[in-house]
Amino acid sequence: MTSTPISHDDAADHIGETLAAWSGEWFASGSLKALETTGAPDERGQYRWLVRLAGEEKEFVTLWLTLRQRTVHIETQVMPAPEERVEEVYRFLLAKNAGLHGLHLALGPESAIYLVGRIPAGDFSGDVLDEICGAALQYVEEIFPTAMSMGLGSLYRRRRRSGS
Repeated sequence: MTSTPISHDDAADHIGETLAAWSGEWFASGSLKALETTGAPDERGQYRWLVRLAGEEKEFVTLWLTLRQRTVHIETQVMPAPEERVEEVYRFLLAKNAGLHGLHLALGPESAIYLVGRIPAGDFSGDVLDEICGAALQYVEEIFPTAMSMGLGSLYRRRRRSGS
């Protein structure tokens, strides 16, 4: 595969600076647990950032942001591949998918379930990050316990929420 150059040279700097400025408020609230970057493009010429959010149903929701040619690709794993009641899990996920905004459910490596999305690199801002991170956190919190109970019920035990 050949390298895919980004649409303009300063896009990675802009995204890094935006993430750094945005992260302060999220760190202060306790919602953001980690923000990391690969710091350099990979073999495909793409930069990547990791955003780890604190969850309740799922301890952490980890988003990978990847700067592609003209877009920032967002992905987070919702759950591993279902092993039980697979058809029911997929039916549940397809029904949920219809109501999602900005992100959608997809099969990823090894048939794991992911939330994915993309935004134009030029539209990347703190407000967009708020929307994407908030949506990812909300969707994973809504989908994870039911999907895990259905698809990996013999292995999954729901976490007790603090204060419950």
